[in-house]
Amino acid sequence: MKFVCRFSLVFFFFLFAYLQVAVFGQQGDSKEKQKDLLSSLNWKKWSPNPVPLFTPKESLAQFKLAPGFKIELVAHEPMVKDPVFIDWDDEGRMWVGELRTYMMDLDGTGEDRRMSRVMVLEDTDRDGVMDKATPFLEDMLNVRSLAFVEGGILVVETGGLWFCQDKDGDLRCDERKKLFDFATSATDNIEHAENGLHFTLDNWMYNSKSSRKLAWRRGNLIEMPAKARGQWGMGSDAYGRLFFNHNGQWFETDWAMYDRQWPLKGDSVKAPTNRVYAIRPNTALNRNYRPGRILEDGRVASVTSISGLAVHSHGAYGEEWEGAIFSMSPGTNTIGAFLPEEPFPYSDQYNHQLYTDLVWKEREFLASTDERFRPVNASMGPDGCLYIADFHRGVIQHKRFLTTYLRHQSAERELDKHIGLGRIYRIVPENHKPVPPPADLVSGLSHPYLWWRLRSQKRIVEGDRQDLVTDVENLAENKKAKPHARVHAMWTLVGLGQLKEENIRSAIEDEHWFVSMTGLRLAGESKGVADFFPDEFKELAEKISGRKKVSSFLASYAGIVSQSGYPSRAITTYKDKEADWLKKDKSLLSLYRKGREQYSVSCGACHQADGKGLPNMAPTLAKSDWVTGDANRLIGVAVHGLMGPIKVNGKELKGIPSVMPAHGFMKDDQLASILTYVRNAWGNRSGLISATDISAYRKSESARVTPWTEAEF
Repeated sequence: MKFVCRFSLVFFFFLFAYLQVAVFGQQGDSKEKQKDLLSSLNWKKWSPNPVPLFTPKESLAQFKLAPGFKIELVAHEPMVKDPVFIDWDDEGRMWVGELRTYMMDLDGTGEDRRMSRVMVLEDTDRDGVMDKATPFLEDMLNVRSLAFVEGGILVVETGGLWFCQDKDGDLRCDERKKLFDFATSATDNIEHAENGLHFTLDNWMYNSKSSRKLAWRRGNLIEMPAKARGQWGMGSDAYGRLFFNHNGQWFETDWAMYDRQWPLKGDSVKAPTNRVYAIRPNTALNRNYRPGRILEDGRVASVTSISGLAVHSHGAYGEEWEGAIFSMSPGTNTIGAFLPEEPFPYSDQYNHQLYTDLVWKEREFLASTDERFRPVNASMGPDGCLYIADFHRGVIQHKRFLTTYLRHQSAERELDKHIGLGRIYRIVPENHKPVPPPADLVSGLSHPYLWWRLRSQKRIVEGDRQDLVTDVENLAENKKAKPHARVHAMWTLVGLGQLKEENIRSAIEDEHWFVSMTGLRLAGESKGVADFFPDEFKELAEKISGRKKVSSFLASYAGIVSQSGYPSRAITTYKDKEADWLKKDKSLLSLYRKGREQYSVSCGACHQADGKGLPNMAPTLAKSDWVTGDANRLIGVAVHGLMGPIKVNGKELKGIPSVMPAHGFMKDDQLASILTYVRNAWGNRSGLISATDISAYRKSESARVTPWTEAEF
C-alpha cells in the first residue's frame, strides 16, 4: 500500500497538520479560498449518487482483466478485514497483515486503538478458497508488514518491529519481543513510515520509506544503511533488481545489488508514463475541483495514488510476462502492467500494457467499476501467481490531508460507510498448470519459481545450515544446473560464510553472463573482504573483459573491477556533528538538541537525516535559502504550509510535489526546536527561533487558513 498525501490511500506523502474543521477549515485545503472549495460540486456531473456496496461475488463481476487471465476470489470479510500485506509460510498458509483502525470515520476516530491483526488463512479442502482463519495477533497498532524468519515471525507495527513465536503449533502467538523502534514516524504521520521486510537475492530484507536493510542471523536482527527507496511496498526479480514506487509514479527500479551496472545511464529506471486508464469516473480524489484535473469523461489523467507493487519473474505467467511489473492504483480502482521491451539486461525501456475497451476506449491490465475496490498491495505467491490485497474502502485519504471538497463528497456519496471489509484476489493464467513445491531446501534453490528459490535460500542462511554446505557447493559448481540456481547457491554460500576461491573461479569462467558476473560480484566475499576486489582475480577479470562474444554488461563490469576494483558500495550515513560555535551558546545548543530528536521523528523520513531530502519527495534543507533566510517566512511555511512552484537558491524546484503541508497542529516549543535545528545543522548557521516567535506569528496570522505561495512571500 502506499497511501497518498493528496488523494489516496492509507500511507503516503508529506508531513501533517490537522486543524479543527469548525475553526480553521479542513486540513487538506490548499491555497484556494474556502468558499470556493465548499461550493465546488463538479463531481456531481459524473458521480452524483451514493456508492453501492457490492457483495464479494458482485464485486468480482465488476472487473475487466487482460485476455489470457482470470481473476479468482481467495478470501473476503469477515475472514479478513482491511488487508495491506500478504505472505505465505512453507505449508502454503496465507498470512495477512490488517490495518483495521485507518479512517474508521471522516474524523479518523480511534486510529491509535490496538486492534489491528495478523491473520492466518487456510484452504483446508484445496479448492483455492480460504475456509479457515486463525488470529495470530489481535492487539497490534496498525500492522504494516511481516516476514518469516528462523524460529518465528517478524511483525512491523507503528513504532516497533516485533519477533513473535508460536511455541505450541496452534498458529497463535505465545511470546513476542520488541526488537527495536521501527516505523516510528507513523505515530505522527501514518503515511510515511518504514514497511517491507522484502527478502532478496543478497540475503537482506529491504524496506520502503527507509534508509536501512535488515538481516536475521542466529536469532538476531542486523541492520545496515541502505539507499532510501519508495513509499509503500517493495519487490525484486530473479536478477536482484529492487522495484519500488511513489504516489505519482507507477514504478522505479535499480540494480544497486550488482554495483549499479544497469541501466547504462543513471542509477535507476522509472516508468515511461504516469497516465492511467480507469473504467469509471475518478471524482473522489482530493483536488479534482482544479481545472483540468478531471477529463471530459470523468476520469483522471495521471496517477496520484500508486501503492504497492509486485514483479513477475520466474513465475506462472511464462516468458511472455517475464519481468512484468504490476503496480497498484487504488485511487482509480486499477492495476497497471508494464512489460520490458527486451529481456534484462538488454533494454531499460518498458511498455505500458493497455487494452481496448468498448466504453472507455482503453483500460489498464485490471480495472474495476467498483469504487470500493482499493488494491493497496500485491505479492507473487508460491504458485507463481499474482495476489492482490483489496483494502475495500470508500475513504482512502487520511484525515490530515482530507480537503473540504473530498470530505463533503465522501459524506454525500456515503464513501465513509461500510468499513471493516476486505478481499484478496488471485490472477491466474487461463492455462495454469500447478508446479509442485521442492522436496527439500537445496532442491528449492533450483525450483522454477523465484518464490521458492528465495524462500529456500532464506531458510538455509537464517538457519545457519552448515550441514548443507557441501550440497550447496556442488550446485554452485554444477555446469549442468540452471544458471539462476547456481547464482542462488553462491549467494547462499555467502550467507553461510562458506564461499570459497574455487567457487568464484568456476563461476567467473562460466559461459552464462549472469553466473560469471555473480562470480565477479562476490569475489571479495571469498576472501572475507566484501568491498574489495582481490588481486588474485584481476587477471581472470581482464580475460573476461577482452573475451569475444561476451555480454557487453559482463565485459564492462569485468573491465571495471580488473582496473579499479569494485565501484563504491558505501551508503552515506549522517552523524550529526555539533559545531564549535553551537557549544558556546547553551540556550541555542539545548534547543538544537531537542530539535534534532524531534526532527528525526517528524521530518527525517522525507527530508532525510542529512537534510538533503529525497528525489521526487522532499527538497533539501541543507544550505537552502528557505531555511537560512527570513525566519518569519520559515515559521510561516511550518505553521501554514507552502504551495509551489518555488525556487530554492534561485533555481526552480523540479520533480518535487508542490505542497508542503502545514504543521500548525504542533506545539510552539516543538516547532521552535525543529526550526532551530534545521537552521543550524548541515552547515547552516542562522540562529535561534523561540516558542515566543512561533506564538507571535500565530497571533499575527490568526485569520489565515491556507498555505503560502512563494509569490506572497
